Amino acid sequence: MSLDRGAAQRLVFTIAPEDLMVWNSGNWTLVPGLYTFAAARASRDITGQRTLTIG
Repeated sequence: MSLDRGAAQRLVFTIAPEDLMVWNSGNWTLVPGLYTFAAARASRDITGQRTLTIG
């Protein structure tokens, strides 16, 4: 998908809890805490972000 300059489009996606788990002492664990998800044109050009609390 591409957009014209200055246009906007809302994106909605789902992240499965398993995709946020880490391997810890022989088990997969979902670590509670504050997570920030960002969209960017480049590493120094963040265009949008959302933060949510898990756990």
